[in-house]
Amino acid sequence: MSEILESLEHLSVKHTDDSSINGSNRREDDAGSVQDKFDFALAAEEAVSLDKNYILGICATSGTEFKIGTALSDYTCNVYAVGETLSKIATLDDNKASIIGIRFSPMHQNLLYCASSNGSIMLYDLRSKGRMVTQFKADERDDNGKIKSLASFDICQDERVMAGGTDLIEGDVFILFWDTRYPTSKTHGRKSLLGGYWQSHTDDITTLAFHPSRRDLLASGSTDGLINIFDLTQPNEDMALTHSLNTESSVDRLGWLGEEKLWCGTHTNALQLWDCEGAAPYAKFDREELATFQSEDPENCYIVRMHTESLTDNNFLLAGCSYSKRESLRCLTVKEDKLKACCMMSENKQVVRDSWFDEKNNYLVTGGESGIVSIWKQEESASSRSNSNNRLHPKINKFKGRDKPHKAKPY
Repeated sequence: MSEILESLEHLSVKHTDDSSINGSNRREDDAGSVQDKFDFALAAEEAVSLDKNYILGICATSGTEFKIGTALSDYTCNVYAVGETLSKIATLDDNKASIIGIRFSPMHQNLLYCASSNGSIMLYDLRSKGRMVTQFKADERDDNGKIKSLASFDICQDERVMAGGTDLIEGDVFILFWDTRYPTSKTHGRKSLLGGYWQSHTDDITTLAFHPSRRDLLASGSTDGLINIFDLTQPNEDMALTHSLNTESSVDRLGWLGEEKLWCGTHTNALQLWDCEGAAPYAKFDREELATFQSEDPENCYIVRMHTESLTDNNFLLAGCSYSKRESLRCLTVKEDKLKACCMMSENKQVVRDSWFDEKNNYLVTGGESGIVSIWKQEESASSRSNSNNRLHPKINKFKGRDKPHKAKPY
């Protein structure tokens, strides 16, 4: 497999001046001090189907009128338009394997990427009723001639480069890179697969995250317990690997917090906060600490994702607990190395598997095991809920959750 440098040079990948980074004036502490508590009021919700479909992944575009993409357990994707109503505009059913990730194009809100475990990443155009317009494949094959299976993927902020992480295959694991301008079929004499890295991880690569404002930085997480950070402008993998952080656990999800910090959720539902230069996490919370806010068995508690909100300029963790009769969901922040509850979302009806947050417009979208898409509007205080102008629109298509209890996410 060829090295990635030569192909990336054609993409003009360069370091970004820190002064030009969006949000450079924002404080970059781990979760900030909680100046004001905030609330999320349920604005709308919709059941994706009448079948027992889980929502495994959520993505959305930004704006007051936006689109939501949902990855379902039956290998399909539903796409919704949000405006005066919440309406389904497309069902994408070309996938032949489980969906490991979905992303809207960072540059075009009508384009949606959908990655499957069978090694294919499909690009859909929502302007043509969700027609698949191109396909990318992990066409580097293993010793048995099979296409490498994907476990994770992400797209850089200018959409030039796409990365996919594979499962462990015959003792090897890969981060593959594609040039999104060229699909898998040969175009202008070139192929889209640029190359890959295969020396920095030793087990399944479960999560990838490009830096939100520096397109040359990529963070990867694996069940081998490592978080690796790569500078894609470097000529080879050894030089590209700038930081390797040992979580001493199995990494499930990760994301960037500001310029040099990361959050990490493990498969044991522990939260770790890292500085890229640190030898150990500067904050760490296990499942038992999450349970103290729920007064429930730690085995029933889980974390979803960490987001940044604009009203108090803090990061918050979305976490839940599965009771026998109801599903708890709340937002937590970190203050003085301790978790603090800042919002209780009492109208939640399901075990939440994924979430997406628009910090500019303060909308939170969640989806989970009852197959419900929920849209929440952030408010400064509980008293503001009475102000209808803060609502997205009246609650529509109200859906009652199933009566049977849900088990926590399996590990």
